[in-house]
Amino acid sequence: MIVEVGIGTEPPHRYQVRREGDHVVVRRFEEPGEDGNPAPVPETRIDWRRPQPGIYSLLIDGRSYEVFMEEADGRCTVHLGNRTFAIRAIDVRRHRRASAEAGAPDGVVRITAPIPGRVARILVTAGQQVTLGDGVVVVEAMKMENELRAPRNGIVGCVEVVEGQGVEGGALLATIE
Repeated sequence: MIVEVGIGTEPPHRYQVRREGDHVVVRRFEEPGEDGNPAPVPETRIDWRRPQPGIYSLLIDGRSYEVFMEEADGRCTVHLGNRTFAIRAIDVRRHRRASAEAGAPDGVVRITAPIPGRVARILVTAGQQVTLGDGVVVVEAMKMENELRAPRNGIVGCVEVVEGQGVEGGALLATIE
């Protein structure tokens, strides 16, 4: 897949991203040099885990990162620490197909707040049956509502928050068993 990443007001850079088992391999496309040939660019291997939709744990060159993603209309907003990156997938159909093939996690799934905010609505109760994609909790952050959805079929194990409660990024909101 080819993605464009824009940081702040910088012009976006293009990257080729591909999966190799449990790793993602990223290679930046370089602009052609004076001789018209692009300079060779090393690849970066990223070990990644997705504890729940929208949250990724990355290991890059021995350093650990927690990344929060919001997706809409083929564009992603990525929050890493106090920095925000805008990402646009060039080949959106392939990106969506790869995401669907990744599958849902097994066992208890922890639904956590992707970023600090306020619980706007709770859409489920403990013991309730949910299916893949059902809304679980709506968190309001930065004047936007983020509906967190069930990443798989299951039963709501617990709801740890109440409407109106402020939450930190990563705070447990609910579980699905």
